[in-house]
Amino acid sequence: MDKLPTINVCGVVALAGIALMTGTSDFGDSPDPRLLAKLNPPPVITSEVTTIEPATGHMYGYAHMPSAPMGESAEVSRSLRPRIEQLVVAVGSNAQASFDKELRGAFEGTLSNQTVQHIQSSDREVVERLLSGRADFGLIGGSLSQREVQAGLRQTQIGVELWALSISPRSSVQSLSRAQVRQIFTGQVTDWQQLGFDSGAIVAVVPSDSVVAQRAERTLMPGDAFASTCIRVSSERHVADQILQHAGAIGIVRITAGPRAPEQKLVQIDWTPPTPAAFGYGTYPFGIPLQLVTSGLPDRRAHEFLSFAESELGRSLFARTLTFAR
Repeated sequence: MDKLPTINVCGVVALAGIALMTGTSDFGDSPDPRLLAKLNPPPVITSEVTTIEPATGHMYGYAHMPSAPMGESAEVSRSLRPRIEQLVVAVGSNAQASFDKELRGAFEGTLSNQTVQHIQSSDREVVERLLSGRADFGLIGGSLSQREVQAGLRQTQIGVELWALSISPRSSVQSLSRAQVRQIFTGQVTDWQQLGFDSGAIVAVVPSDSVVAQRAERTLMPGDAFASTCIRVSSERHVADQILQHAGAIGIVRITAGPRAPEQKLVQIDWTPPTPAAFGYGTYPFGIPLQLVTSGLPDRRAHEFLSFAESELGRSLFARTLTFAR
């Protein structure tokens, strides 16, 4: 029987040891991984504490903004600037005489960071603007209807444009009815004797300014116009002059907070004197209340105007055309 070949184990081990020591091997092209691990150990990874630096640069959309002083961002700096607010005031035709250029300028002088836009229109349009939110507050001559109040509007009375009739202190006329006032200024009667007083020609004196005259017409005799025979004058000072010249003269004046000339007497209407209190009670008819109108209760901007109206400056300017209940 043939013998199988045998391998000298000791020799093999010796050769392997020499190969490991010399880094070479005759057992193929692939090196022993254990030998590679020993000759090239993996790197040691050590942890270290790092400090996160704050980010620099700009966010998207802000790349071209200039740097702001004192270290704050440009966006924050811009937000700190006072914002200019526009105040929209709607002024009705019956309120424009009181809210004239001089009073508007004085009111605007009390405001800061606000610009005021005045819209002149009819009183009806003022109400519509407030109902649609196109005005901050409005001024009208008159009173809101019950329907407008139910829609959410509110009114605050500033004063009253109170109309009265002035005659000579020597006249026997003490009181007139509303119907007699209409007859006098429409030219239906021309002598005081026709109304039951001492005989004498009636000289009716009315404002020459068309806007003022129209308001007086609507207040004293709604639906009618002054007769062409009426004498038209530019001021109440000229009304007093006509009363001095004509014993039977009767002129239209306004009751204001200012002093009144002593050379004239005011006529009662249905035995009621022309006073703010009588108008407030409803017993004296010839007046137009100036109302501040708001949608809902007055807000901050409306209160600023009311505070101005109550101030010494505001009261003195309104007193040129209005009288006050207190």
